[in-house]
Amino acid sequence: MTFFSALLAADAAKAAPHADPAAGAPEAHGPVDGIINLFGSFGVDGPHLLVQLVNFSLLAFVLYRFAIKPALGQMEERNRLIEKGLADAQAATQRLAEAQQASDAKLNAASDEAAKILAAARSSAQASVEAAKAEAQAAQTEVIAKAKAAIEADRVKMLAEVRGEVSRLVVETASKVLAENLDDATRGRLNEAAVKQLAR
Repeated sequence: MTFFSALLAADAAKAAPHADPAAGAPEAHGPVDGIINLFGSFGVDGPHLLVQLVNFSLLAFVLYRFAIKPALGQMEERNRLIEKGLADAQAATQRLAEAQQASDAKLNAASDEAAKILAAARSSAQASVEAAKAEAQAAQTEVIAKAKAAIEADRVKMLAEVRGEVSRLVVETASKVLAENLDDATRGRLNEAAVKQLAR
């Protein structure tokens, strides 16, 4: 019985309120009987209600078994996947932060190492420059000493040559002045006198 037929039956019951009780209309004896009569006027009776409850239970079981339970399982699976994704994202963020820290530490270590290498190179270059300066100064001192020695040797040689030439000139001049040839002994004395004079 449909809902509309129940409404029509209720209207028919209201239209005949004074029907003969002997005609078979149930008589209400209390509030429960009144409620049962009210539901009966809408077409709800015990056997139909039982069938509807069985139908509803079957429908609820089928819906739960084949629609709600799989949907809840999918929702749980999605929630699990979302939680796993969030955990993975958090782990990836942590790994990224650790990698960034490791990269920063390596960059700082490389920068410190480069600074040490640069300082060592500067120190080595400074030491090389100082060594080159010292070597140049030593070479310069040696060249100056050699030059002085060479000049001194040349001076001594020239002085000896000049002395010899002067003594020869003195002897020649003296022999011309005296107009006589000098013997070797006189010549030696004059040479010694000339050398002594030049030595002064």
